[in-house]
Amino acid sequence: MRPYGVLICFFGTVLIPVMLSLDTAAESFSCDVCIVGGGSGGFGAALAAARAGADVVLVEQESRLGGTSTSAFVSNWEPGPGCSYAEEVYGRLAQEVNAVVVASRVHTYRPEEPYGLCLGDGRFSYADTLQRAGKPAEEQCSVVMRPEALAAVMKAMLDEAGVRVFLETVFHNVTVSRRRIREISCVSKSGGDRRIQAEVFIDATGGAELCRKAGCETLLGEEPRSRFNEPSAPEEATAFLNALSLCYRIVKTDVLEIPPPEVSSDGFSKSAFIYGLNMDELIVNTLDLVAGETLVNNGYEAALALAGKRAAGHWAWLRTYPAFRDYTLKDVAPMLGIRESYRVVTDYILTEQDVRAGLAGQNHPDLVAVADHALDIHGGSQGTKELKGPYGIPYRCLIPRDADNLLVACRGAGFSHIAASSCRLSRTIMALGHAAGQAAAWAAEKDGDVRAVDVSLLVQAMGLPGEKL
Repeated sequence: MRPYGVLICFFGTVLIPVMLSLDTAAESFSCDVCIVGGGSGGFGAALAAARAGADVVLVEQESRLGGTSTSAFVSNWEPGPGCSYAEEVYGRLAQEVNAVVVASRVHTYRPEEPYGLCLGDGRFSYADTLQRAGKPAEEQCSVVMRPEALAAVMKAMLDEAGVRVFLETVFHNVTVSRRRIREISCVSKSGGDRRIQAEVFIDATGGAELCRKAGCETLLGEEPRSRFNEPSAPEEATAFLNALSLCYRIVKTDVLEIPPPEVSSDGFSKSAFIYGLNMDELIVNTLDLVAGETLVNNGYEAALALAGKRAAGHWAWLRTYPAFRDYTLKDVAPMLGIRESYRVVTDYILTEQDVRAGLAGQNHPDLVAVADHALDIHGGSQGTKELKGPYGIPYRCLIPRDADNLLVACRGAGFSHIAASSCRLSRTIMALGHAAGQAAAWAAEKDGDVRAVDVSLLVQAMGLPGEKL
């Protein structure tokens, strides 16, 4: 209910209070392309659409761009292909001091010390980070960034492109008519309502929130083998979801930190993946901290609270190893690291068969992104299964089957549970956003029909399959 003001009217000697509604009309905006979600996919989509000449509005509920890569502290681009935007972001960060490094693995998991550690290594260049499949772990390189620097570069690039970015603005409803989204409504954390009309909308929320509100069919959990005939799928469907993490940052100190005695190190996997520009400041990815199903069963806030308690226990456990005894906790990421939730039923669903077939074995004319990350499922029995080479993701995986002017460019795109475990990585999602933004700009010129886009031109614009692979 909206607040009311009280106007005191004088009629002779009688005071009559009159209730006046202070409810004002929502601020309205119109544009060619509206993007909900400012993570890697939303950033790529907004930049591509704006550079293609579209008028773009981006809505993001956090206080900064970057999503999982910034607010969840997963500021490590693991080895694998990326689109030109990722390389451009890296180049911008490389111009700053202490913002980004190419990192190599300096410590590998072993039973007595179950953690991996990646640090900046001046021997390697960005090109050395573009392959995982077929490359030994000790030769793989990643890109490690300071989260705050990445968020600032993303915002600067979108500002330069003319994107209207609404931070701390939460999407909450949608108006749909005849398979088309007509308008979305949002509310800023300062209390102002906004309504946004667009020719084309892009869902980059991670959990496919816009698609779900629009009535699109979604998938959740493990599909049964009969659904996609995937060899690694279970016989029966399950509610299992890839595990949640909550990253935290530690810094070297001369003051010994003593954890409180009530901190428990129970309830989570004793392992970690750690990365940093150097040894002075490190980010710890807790990997399998909370079961993925907790997110759906108990809600985000409950999952975050549980993860916070376990992160304290994780740090109490990690600092028992000699390498981390002279560190202290600096801060904990404000956002969960979510690997999997809802996925949209699209015109084509990428499956385990696509991922394993590789580019040579795929017969799709509309490949718009390439990935080669392992099939990597945390918290379950599947574990990590490396690939022999890169594979492609079709444009049709971005088109919700139940809508005509809507694209999805996030981990909630058209992937099976198994395929999603590979193509959920940040640079892959940014590439999907890049493709979606370019397509949306063209579709906006044709009554918003995302299926009317010339696929051959889109593939050409994305430069795939890439010669670098």
